[in-house]
Amino acid sequence: MTELGARLKEARTAKGYSIEDLQEITKIQKRYLAGIEEGNYATMPGAFYVRAFIKQYAEAVGLNGDELLETYKTEIPSPSNDEVTKNIPATPSRRALGGSSNSKLMEIFPMIMVVVFVIAIIVMFWFLFQNRADDPEETVTSDELTQENKPTFEDNENIQSGDEVKPIEEEPVEEEVVEEPIPTQELSFVDLQGVTSTYNLSNAENYLVKLVAVNTTWLNIRDENDKILVDQSITAGETFEFDASAFSKIRVRLGHAPGNIITINDEVIEFKSTEVTQNAVIQFNK
Repeated sequence: MTELGARLKEARTAKGYSIEDLQEITKIQKRYLAGIEEGNYATMPGAFYVRAFIKQYAEAVGLNGDELLETYKTEIPSPSNDEVTKNIPATPSRRALGGSSNSKLMEIFPMIMVVVFVIAIIVMFWFLFQNRADDPEETVTSDELTQENKPTFEDNENIQSGDEVKPIEEEPVEEEVVEEPIPTQELSFVDLQGVTSTYNLSNAENYLVKLVAVNTTWLNIRDENDKILVDQSITAGETFEFDASAFSKIRVRLGHAPGNIITINDEVIEFKSTEVTQNAVIQFNK
């Protein structure tokens, strides 16, 4: 038994877990778990999976998987470039497939709507003015206007006698109210700290997190209080969804991030780190 295997076994025993219990928690076959404790990595499907399984084992028993891998890196076989390449399929991101054009269209869409609305108002007023001009009952000659506006003798008498002439009150003109366009969802990158990429999400009504698992991975989701909401293995080919609308912030952790796709409201979250295990923190500006 190696020093790493002894440390993992000691932590498992302290938790009161059997090999069968740990198999149920991590979804890793118990023969692989036993192989990790004994330092027998020949039973594993490859060096890539050795590191992934050790990390999942460590986190399941309350240890820091990244620290263990770094401490005992000389005992653990490292994956070759060919093995890493085989486990990371070339999957085009949804942002690259058309995100740029859609983003530009959404930016100018509110302006287009305002212009169309203003043109519609102008056409409506022009149409009403044309109808009034064609109505013979509404046509008044300049002589008739002069006759109507000319003061009579009685009017002059009233003015001379000191009566006040009340000005004609004009009815207020109601202004047209232009409805403001509904703001669109905006997902912006904030910063990268170690393996944690932080994003802000604003102008969204719902917060639906989706994982499309191209490779088998361990998924862990926590809320703003570090409470575990999801902690399970997702098999390659599966799609997992989680509604986070009730939370102000979540942290998504993937045991194996390369190749797998995480979206929030169908917008892809890009992991900025190059490590195998990565985190994404999404802050919701409601």
